[in-house]
Amino acid sequence: MTSSSSQDLHPTSGARFLFTRTDDAGYAVEIYAAGGARHSTTLRWDDQGNAALEPGLADEALTREVLKLARVVKRSQQERLLRWRA
Repeated sequence: MTSSSSQDLHPTSGARFLFTRTDDAGYAVEIYAAGGARHSTTLRWDDQGNAALEPGLADEALTREVLKLARVVKRSQQERLLRWRA
Protein backbone atom coordinates (compact mmCIF):
# COMPACT_ATOMS: atom_id res chain seq x y z
CA MET A 1 0.00 0.00 0.00
CA THR A 2 1.24 3.44 -0.92
CA SER A 3 0.69 6.43 1.31
CA SER A 4 -0.16 9.76 -0.25
CA SER A 5 0.10 13.31 0.95
CA SER A 6 -1.34 16.67 0.00
CA GLN A 7 1.71 17.13 -2.21
CA ASP A 8 0.23 14.44 -4.49
CA LEU A 9 -2.60 16.84 -5.29
CA HIS A 10 -0.26 19.35 -6.91
CA PRO A 11 1.03 18.58 -10.38
CA THR A 12 4.65 19.31 -11.30
CA SER A 13 3.42 21.26 -14.32
CA GLY A 14 0.03 22.65 -15.27
CA ALA A 15 -2.90 22.37 -12.88
CA ARG A 16 -5.60 20.04 -11.59
CA PHE A 17 -9.16 21.41 -11.64
CA LEU A 18 -11.84 19.96 -9.38
CA PHE A 19 -15.47 21.06 -9.81
CA THR A 20 -17.99 20.01 -7.14
CA ARG A 21 -21.69 20.86 -7.50
CA THR A 22 -23.14 23.05 -4.77
CA ASP A 23 -26.76 23.13 -3.60
CA ASP A 24 -27.58 26.20 -5.69
CA ALA A 25 -26.67 24.65 -9.09
CA GLY A 26 -23.25 26.28 -9.10
CA TYR A 27 -19.89 24.60 -8.61
CA ALA A 28 -17.15 25.00 -6.03
CA VAL A 29 -13.86 25.02 -7.94
CA GLU A 30 -10.54 23.99 -6.42
CA ILE A 31 -7.39 24.44 -8.49
CA TYR A 32 -4.16 22.74 -7.51
CA ALA A 33 -1.36 24.34 -9.52
CA ALA A 34 2.26 23.47 -10.06
CA GLY A 35 4.54 24.72 -7.34
CA GLY A 36 2.01 24.04 -4.58
CA ALA A 37 -0.35 26.95 -5.26
CA ARG A 38 -4.03 26.39 -4.50
CA HIS A 39 -6.92 28.55 -5.69
CA SER A 40 -10.63 28.42 -4.80
CA THR A 41 -13.60 30.05 -6.46
CA THR A 42 -17.27 29.45 -7.21
CA LEU A 43 -18.68 29.02 -10.70
CA ARG A 44 -22.21 30.19 -11.49
CA TRP A 45 -24.21 31.16 -14.58
CA ASP A 46 -26.23 34.34 -15.00
CA ASP A 47 -29.71 34.56 -16.54
CA GLN A 48 -28.20 34.82 -20.03
CA GLY A 49 -26.17 31.63 -19.49
CA ASN A 50 -22.78 33.35 -19.10
CA ALA A 51 -20.34 31.74 -16.67
CA ALA A 52 -18.94 33.88 -13.85
CA LEU A 53 -16.41 33.24 -11.08
CA GLU A 54 -16.91 34.59 -7.56
CA PRO A 55 -14.36 35.61 -6.46
CA GLY A 56 -12.41 36.08 -9.66
CA LEU A 57 -8.96 34.57 -10.07
CA ALA A 58 -5.84 36.74 -10.37
CA ASP A 59 -4.27 34.32 -12.87
CA GLU A 60 -5.79 34.91 -16.33
CA ALA A 61 -4.63 31.54 -17.69
CA LEU A 62 -6.41 29.70 -14.85
CA THR A 63 -9.53 31.82 -15.38
CA ARG A 64 -9.60 30.95 -19.10
CA GLU A 65 -9.23 27.24 -18.33
CA VAL A 66 -12.00 27.29 -15.69
CA LEU A 67 -14.33 29.05 -18.13
CA LYS A 68 -13.53 26.46 -20.84
CA LEU A 69 -14.31 23.65 -18.41
CA ALA A 70 -17.50 25.48 -17.37
CA ARG A 71 -19.01 24.48 -20.72
CA VAL A 72 -18.30 20.82 -19.92
CA VAL A 73 -19.91 20.87 -16.46
CA LYS A 74 -22.90 22.89 -17.69
CA ARG A 75 -23.55 20.40 -20.49
CA SER A 76 -22.88 17.24 -18.43
CA GLN A 77 -24.44 18.40 -15.12
CA GLN A 78 -22.05 16.03 -13.28
CA GLU A 79 -21.80 16.19 -9.51
CA ARG A 80 -18.00 16.21 -9.73
CA LEU A 81 -15.57 16.82 -12.55
CA LEU A 82 -11.79 16.45 -12.35
CA ARG A 83 -9.47 17.55 -15.14
CA TRP A 84 -5.70 17.85 -15.42
CA ARG A 85 -4.32 20.49 -17.77
CA ALA A 86 -0.73 21.13 -18.85
